[in-house]
Amino acid sequence: MDWTHKVLKRAERWLGHPTSPLPVKELAWRVINWVIKCGASNPISFALRPIAMSSKLRMAVGINLAVLAVSIGFLGPLPTMADNSGGQLSLITLQPEISLSTPTAVQLPLVSFYVSQGFWTWHSGVDMATDSGEPIRPIMTGVVTKVEKNWFGYGNMVIVKHNHEYESLYAHMSKILVTEGQEVFFDTVLGLVGTTGRSTGPHLHLEIYENGKIINPAPILGFETK
Repeated sequence: MDWTHKVLKRAERWLGHPTSPLPVKELAWRVINWVIKCGASNPISFALRPIAMSSKLRMAVGINLAVLAVSIGFLGPLPTMADNSGGQLSLITLQPEISLSTPTAVQLPLVSFYVSQGFWTWHSGVDMATDSGEPIRPIMTGVVTKVEKNWFGYGNMVIVKHNHEYESLYAHMSKILVTEGQEVFFDTVLGLVGTTGRSTGPHLHLEIYENGKIINPAPILGFETK
């Protein structure tokens, strides 16, 4: 019967290990608690006495309980778990904390506007018409790489480098409020809407470049143009 002792010892070590499944410990606690509740005068205790008196029966019951405990541990958990006081805890899957707020990646350069001309073969950006003097902000954080003031072409114009991929160009400003090399943020005012250069009315001409290639700003900013 040496192998039975080995099985029981192994089961005892396994059940006592910190990594052993809580459901198995719950089962053991329930059996012990049930036996205690039986009491010496309870009829059930009389049925248990032969087991307690016979070494062979104790061995057989011990092996069966060990096999049952190990089987439960491998087959799956019980519906409840035991805490330190023997009470029940609901099965809860703990999830890491997830932040629901994410920083703004892209923003519109104007508070209000309408698209007077969209992006197409002969127009390399979008024209965002609004009142003269409206503040213009960068679509993303970055650094001003170029400031140009003239009465032709783009008129008063600012270029912002956002990262290794993107650049944005803001044209036809009435006034420029940043300088080359300045770091700009979402609340930075680059300049004011105007109609300088080749323009027929107050608007912002916006261009976006991805890896040096001109792209349509509308999908980046989240609106459609016809």
